[in-house]
Amino acid sequence: MQRIQRLILDFTKDTGLTERREMTHGTLYVKLHEEKECDTFHKVLRTFFKEQIDNEGGVNMYAVGDEFAFDFVPADREAPVFADEEENGVWSEFAEEEMFNNMPDEVDTIMNLEAESKRGK
Repeated sequence: MQRIQRLILDFTKDTGLTERREMTHGTLYVKLHEEKECDTFHKVLRTFFKEQIDNEGGVNMYAVGDEFAFDFVPADREAPVFADEEENGVWSEFAEEEMFNNMPDEVDTIMNLEAESKRGK
């Protein structure tokens, strides 16, 4: 497991798209140089993961404040963002709904706290 995490972290650094990267409990957290590159990063990370680590797996992406979290999951649990055509990066309302359904509880809690903070609670 540590070897796989090291491969992912090394690849993440080598993309040149990240300022900061960290693996915690199997989830990759990154701060991108430019947030608008999140889909590009998701696509290259997924391609690397499927080609080098687990061709039966997938990668789900979540926005967490100014960072992005990436979970490495079995293919049947991957949000269908690449559904129309493999590696196309198509986003759908279904993918967004599925992302929220599979969101870890702590991410949901963080998002709720941020929303309440903005409302002055």
